[in-house]
Amino acid sequence: MPVRCLAALGVTTDIHYRLLAIAFLIPFVIGSIAGAQLDVTGVWEITLNTQTGETTWTATFEQDGEKLLGKVDLGGREILPLEGTVEGSTIKLQFIVPDLDGDMPIDLAGEVDGATIAGDQGSFIWYGAGDWTGKKK
Repeated sequence: MPVRCLAALGVTTDIHYRLLAIAFLIPFVIGSIAGAQLDVTGVWEITLNTQTGETTWTATFEQDGEKLLGKVDLGGREILPLEGTVEGSTIKLQFIVPDLDGDMPIDLAGEVDGATIAGDQGSFIWYGAGDWTGKKK
């Protein structure tokens, strides 16, 4: 008897069971991959490229879901707390630089791709305007 006739009679073959199992599992696998949270926890080298030149900082990120905490080392023993978010591949962070004229926020946003970040254009107070990159150490 042909396979389709057997199936019509309610007789299934091993292939039918395998195909049903695969069809059942595909949505779960795709959902797991699509919903996987990017983890940026670790030490990153942050480089600003502005009209005043190149400036490099070291940032340490600690991530809990979409919440990002950590610190940024600006050099010269100036280590500042930072906070931000990671949503999909987009990272946003902010830290406050104390100044005699008042606290000055630095906001960074960009796209994470593995161990690199392609930062958006921005204005970074006295460092000037430009773009930034991140590289995981």
